[in-house]
Amino acid sequence: AEYMGVPKMEAAMGPRELLGLMAGLLLLPPSLFAPNPTAAFSRVVSQENIKIKVNILETTGDIQERQVVLNITYVNGQVYVNDFPLKSGVTRIKCQTLILKSGNHDTLGIVSVRIMIHEWPLASSSNLQLIVVQEEVTDIDEKQVKQDEVIEIDLLVKDQQVLRHTNYTVPLEESMLYSSPRNNDILFTLPNFAGKDVESPLQTTSHYLLRQVETTVDEQTMPGKLPETPLRTEPPSSYKVMCQWVEDLRKELCTFWLNSFPVFF
Repeated sequence: AEYMGVPKMEAAMGPRELLGLMAGLLLLPPSLFAPNPTAAFSRVVSQENIKIKVNILETTGDIQERQVVLNITYVNGQVYVNDFPLKSGVTRIKCQTLILKSGNHDTLGIVSVRIMIHEWPLASSSNLQLIVVQEEVTDIDEKQVKQDEVIEIDLLVKDQQVLRHTNYTVPLEESMLYSSPRNNDILFTLPNFAGKDVESPLQTTSHYLLRQVETTVDEQTMPGKLPETPLRTEPPSSYKVMCQWVEDLRKELCTFWLNSFPVFF
């Protein structure tokens, strides 16, 4: 039908138009209809590589600037530093990581780092809390370093989901980490570090947690080698004692039956 010489549009589509619309919808990529998993993942996981500037005194007497690269990750309510799971308090770790030098040169080195993790509950009626992470590098390859500023990472978390993630630098002497006594540090070290071929700058296995207050058997270590896992004496378990008692009883019964009832062939 026409009105004033202009074709009139039909309100309803015919079978061919409907079939064409359905075919067009089928050709659209499925990602347009599926939810975006990256958005939900980013709220649960927070990951960042930070570069801590330090000064190191070389054997030649020159002072060189270095940048220590650390990976800070928050996932499922746990804070990881170079894959070390850390708890609240100040922890001292010794790990291999990437060291940036001047002139775009980088290398792997063994660093000792003090890590402070502090959690503040912001509301008693909810799970809203602020997690603060600070770092201090004490030495690189057993050479003492000087650090002027601390990179502070603040995570605003609710129900293990990161709502806000910020970081900034503060003077080391004004940080909470600097005021924390070193005698209360928790040691987190790797056994048999020296001599191992490590392909990745991050250590993900064979690490264990030690406190300075633990009493262990003294061990003589070779130069350049870290101490092994603390030696401990383990008392025999009740299961082992029971097995030994049953074995002794079996032998006595065998001897008794052989002596009391001779075997005839």
